[in-house]
Amino acid sequence: MNAASLFLYLFIMPLQILFEYIFSAAYNLLEDPGCSIVILSLAMNFLLLPLYRRADIMQEQQRDIEKKLEPGVQHIKNSFQGDEQMMMLQMFYRQNHYKPIYALRGAAPLFLEIPFFIAAYRFLSNLALMKGASFGPVSDLSAPDAMFRFLGFTVNLLPLLMTFFNVVSTLIFTKGYPTKTKIQLYGMAAFFLVFLYSSPSGLVLHWTMNNLFSLIKTIIYKLKHPLTILRLFASIT
Repeated sequence: MNAASLFLYLFIMPLQILFEYIFSAAYNLLEDPGCSIVILSLAMNFLLLPLYRRADIMQEQQRDIEKKLEPGVQHIKNSFQGDEQMMMLQMFYRQNHYKPIYALRGAAPLFLEIPFFIAAYRFLSNLALMKGASFGPVSDLSAPDAMFRFLGFTVNLLPLLMTFFNVVSTLIFTKGYPTKTKIQLYGMAAFFLVFLYSSPSGLVLHWTMNNLFSLIKTIIYKLKHPLTILRLFASIT
């Protein structure tokens, strides 16, 4: 069994079973695929809130460490070249009880998100109940939403809304973070927009709700007056 198959059996398939269980429970109660997807997204986010919070803390800790070490690292890079630079950096990291591999902690939220995205994609992309089912202005959850036309082109609104929530959340979360981190997160937002733009609207609805939940969580954790911001945001949306 290769690494991809092992990852599939150990992580993705159990998550798919959990997705199916929560969705089925919601559907049996509500008999509405769209509402069941919303319940699924909210339930998964609440269940995983402690893990996401821990991942966010790890990312913040990594940012603080990198900020503390940055002057010394920059001084070494400006003063030494080649093997000598590498040796001095290794010595500097060792003196500060730091290993370069610790930088992976900064990507903890992304590593946590990947298996859930794959499981959601596999489950919702092939969900028969979405075919022909409507949800609000979305006429068919099994197809792109195609909510309006602009200059003769059909525009899918849900992926744009999903990306809007993602960008605003990143804007708040990365305040004080290095430019490198901001570029990575905005790049991921762009990737999800392109990758999911023509996906079934039920899948995009799930990820839009995830991003909305993430934005609310970020507002609560990061801002001094979260209730005021949430009220303003609610009035806009």
